[in-house]
Amino acid sequence: MSDKVLLLEKSEAISKNIFLTLQENNYEVLSTNSTTEGLNILSEYDIRLIIADMNINSGRIIYFTNELRSDDKYSLIPILMLTDNIGKNSWKQLKGIKDWIIKPFSADKLLNTVERLSI
Repeated sequence: MSDKVLLLEKSEAISKNIFLTLQENNYEVLSTNSTTEGLNILSEYDIRLIIADMNINSGRIIYFTNELRSDDKYSLIPILMLTDNIGKNSWKQLKGIKDWIIKPFSADKLLNTVERLSI
């Protein structure tokens, strides 16, 4: 059984690249561009890692991460934040972020980080 990863990404192109990279490396990826749908996915599946775009849903990621960290059921799921150079310091405001990657990034960088963070 492969680890399930929740991907929250606003860019369809980036989402597709991440999806394919992880899928080719035996991860099951559930993808959305909505934090609300992300919460629904979390309630239905055993998610082992969350990869989230810092700018998804016009900043709703702050509420999303805070909600996860206040819920015992989701509080230990690692979160990998994707950001651009402009947002690289903003992610520190978010609760429970385990690591971040600046866009653009290589498939190797993504895979190494995902493997390190997966629970």
